[in-house]
Amino acid sequence: MEIFVAPCLLNTKLRPRPPRSKIRPDTHIAPPPHPESPLFDFYDRMHPMFRNYREALIRLFYPAACEVCRVNLDLEEKILCRRCAGDLDALACPMEKALVDERFEHLDHAWTVYAYSSPVKELLRGVKYARKDYLLKACQKRAIRLAQAVTSDFWYDCILPIPIDRLKLMKRHFNQAEILATMLAPWLTPPVERSLLIKHRAIPSQTSLSQCERAINIYGAFKLKRPKKVLGRSFLLLDDVLTTGATANEAARLLKIHGARRVDFLALARAASPDYKNSLRFAPSADKILSVHS
Repeated sequence: MEIFVAPCLLNTKLRPRPPRSKIRPDTHIAPPPHPESPLFDFYDRMHPMFRNYREALIRLFYPAACEVCRVNLDLEEKILCRRCAGDLDALACPMEKALVDERFEHLDHAWTVYAYSSPVKELLRGVKYARKDYLLKACQKRAIRLAQAVTSDFWYDCILPIPIDRLKLMKRHFNQAEILATMLAPWLTPPVERSLLIKHRAIPSQTSLSQCERAINIYGAFKLKRPKKVLGRSFLLLDDVLTTGATANEAARLLKIHGARRVDFLALARAASPDYKNSLRFAPSADKILSVHS
C-alpha cells in the first residue's frame, strides 16, 4: 500500500501547538472606561458587585448580622455595621494617650489600643466565651498601627503572648493572645515566641477579685521553658485586656528574675479608667505584696 504525501508538506517543519492558556500578543483585556465616559458611572457602581459576587450570593441565602447590634450587614460591611464601627473607632486611644499612666514594679511600659467599653467589650467577650476568634479582625488596623509605633521606638527580641493554662485551652480551643499575635506578626519585625513562657497551673477566675487578690492569685503561675534564652533580651508581652496589670506584671517579674533587660506590655483594651492609679507595689527583696491605698 502506497501513501501519497503532498509535495508542499515534504519540507515543512512540524511545530508544537501552543498551549490554550497562552495569551497571544494581539489579544488584551479591555481596560475600564475613561472617567469622562458616560459608561464610567455605571462601571463604578457595578464593579464592586461583580468583584464580590460570591459574597453577595452567600449573603442572599445566609444574611450576615452585626456582631454587636445584630442589624443586617450590607455587602461592603464586615463583622460590624457602620454605626458600631464608628463607635469602635471612637474608643481608640490617640497615639499620645496610648501609654498607660500607671507604673508597675516589673513592667517598664504598657500601652493599650482601645478603652474597654461597648462595642469592644462585646467583641472580646465573643472571642473568649463564644469561640469567635475572627472578631479580632475588627480591631486589626488600630492594633497594627500602635504595635508598629511601639516596635519602631523600642527594640524587642521577640513578642510573648500571655499564655493560658491547659484546662482553659481545652475549653476555648485557642488562646486569644496568640490569635492577636498571629494577626500582628506579618506587620512587625520582632518574631512571636509561643513556647518560651507557659502557664503551668490553673488559677481561679479573677473576674470578681480585687486588685490585691488578683496579684496573689496569679503569683507563681508562669514558668519559663528555656530560661537561658531570657538573659539580656527585651520582650513585648501581648494580651487582650489590661485590668489591674497583675497578670502582665507577674510574667514580667519572672522574666526579670532570669535576666531580662526590658519587658513592656501591649493590650488591645484597657478596662481601668484613665484616672485610676495603680496602688500595687512589690517589695523586690521578699516578693511580698504591699497594698498602698491612696
